[in-house]
Amino acid sequence: MVNRKKSGDESFRDKDIPSNNLDESDNKGIVDSVDRYSIPQKAYREKFQIAISSIIASSALTISKFIIAILTNSLGLLSEGMHSGLDVFAAMMTLYAVRISRKPPDVDHNYGHAKFESLASLGAVLLLFVVAGWILYEGFERILFKHVNPEVTVVSFGVLIASIIVDYWRSRALYKVANKYGSQAIEADALHFRVDMITSSVVLVGLAIVFIFQIPNVDAYAAIVVAILIVYTSLGLGRRTLDVLLDKAPKGIQGRIHESIIGFEGIKKVHSIRVRKVGQETFVDLHIEVPRTYTHDKAHRIATNVEDKIKNELLPNCDVVVHVDAVEDEMSETIKDKVRLISEDFPAVKNIHSLYISKVVSDTELNAGGQNEDLNLKFRPLHLYLDVQMDDKLDFKIAHGVVDDFEKKIKTEIPNIIRVTTHIETDMDIESSVGQEEFADKTFLDKIKGIALSVKGVTECNDISLVYIKGELHITLTIKINPNHLKSSEEGGLEGSLHLGNFSNSSGDDSSSINKTGDHYDSNSNNSRSQRSEISVEKAHSISTMVQNLLLQNTKASRVIVHAEPDE
Repeated sequence: MVNRKKSGDESFRDKDIPSNNLDESDNKGIVDSVDRYSIPQKAYREKFQIAISSIIASSALTISKFIIAILTNSLGLLSEGMHSGLDVFAAMMTLYAVRISRKPPDVDHNYGHAKFESLASLGAVLLLFVVAGWILYEGFERILFKHVNPEVTVVSFGVLIASIIVDYWRSRALYKVANKYGSQAIEADALHFRVDMITSSVVLVGLAIVFIFQIPNVDAYAAIVVAILIVYTSLGLGRRTLDVLLDKAPKGIQGRIHESIIGFEGIKKVHSIRVRKVGQETFVDLHIEVPRTYTHDKAHRIATNVEDKIKNELLPNCDVVVHVDAVEDEMSETIKDKVRLISEDFPAVKNIHSLYISKVVSDTELNAGGQNEDLNLKFRPLHLYLDVQMDDKLDFKIAHGVVDDFEKKIKTEIPNIIRVTTHIETDMDIESSVGQEEFADKTFLDKIKGIALSVKGVTECNDISLVYIKGELHITLTIKINPNHLKSSEEGGLEGSLHLGNFSNSSGDDSSSINKTGDHYDSNSNNSRSQRSEISVEKAHSISTMVQNLLLQNTKASRVIVHAEPDE
């Protein structure tokens, strides 16, 4: 079972989603998720504008630096010009990546196109490494082999100071947008401008030393420092970009997810937690194990609660997929649960009901005069009785073969069940079992009422209905049970005319009592305890069963349904 929360927006035009010759059902799931993955128009516009302004600023700085570098013969300025030129190229890559990443998911890119920004970021980092390599090469060549005297002018100082101001302004604006929308491409662009600002400052200091102290090689040394700074500042972004491209999970997030949901009621185990980032969104998928006796609806509710927990408390902007594994739970599964689960493996078995078990007494126990009560149901040999409903048109020989296999599987999977007795009956759906209510004469109704009232504790009998279903008589009735009446009968030693026996509470537990309203009981209500006697559900069921059996014995009814109420 997989649970996934979707936005369910189907308002997008068909042309927005390429079909790739898939059928309509294949495309529908993609269309449903388009809105959730799409970059909002406002965010796209802001990112697009910042990328355009970066291209303009980088172009202006590049042209001015190259002109001054050629005029002054400064390696520092030339390296700055190269750097700014690559800034232009990086800004253009950023612009392209922003446009592509805006595209919604399609049949080829189910998780969207946000990783194009990470690819652009990686490309920008590689360009920075190329620039650093070229600057290092030129710097060492000038120090070791060439002797170039750069010409320092006021204009060169002015260009560098202007460059520092522009770089600071652009890097700050770019980092703000990058942090706001989690864009690695914009972050890489911001890094370019920040590195440009730092390197321009270093070159400015180098030119100042050349101008003041007339030391020509300082310019080359400044260029080498620039290259080292470029490599150092690029490594961090490069590592983060590779983490995204290689689907590295955020540090510690699996442990936090596990701790936050392992305590949920019904969850036995959490495993296979996987987390990855794609652009601004984080994708999470995990497996939870719940008892196999849970209904699909209950398991789905647990999975939804897990989704909400992760979305609301851990990762606000995320997509969560929860896979539910149904597992055996020895602590809570009953024999009835196990048998019902086994029956689901046999399509011909439509339903099972009336499951009973009895303890199989061994020869040793018989010779000892009784059973070994120390053995519980989990370990002692058992005999299972049950009714199996099957299609009434099914060939009896085939039906018997299915039931034989069913019995064998029960004994295989529940080893202490050594005998199985099944009763095959037809599967009656609600449409085929519609009955016809009949009116009975007063004599028959009085007979039914008299039989019910003969049972100790029954004070009233009403709402008697007679229904014929496929020629069989079904009786329904309502009885009222008064615990005081039952108690007085028992204390007086009265024996019922039908020899119904003693009705003492075999469980010895008076906590399961019914209050005067019949809705529920309050185990902490001392007042209600003092005002009335109590009767357990077990006792009420026993009385109803006695009424049921007496009516089956003394009427021609095939089925009797007794509804019991407390006599207020």
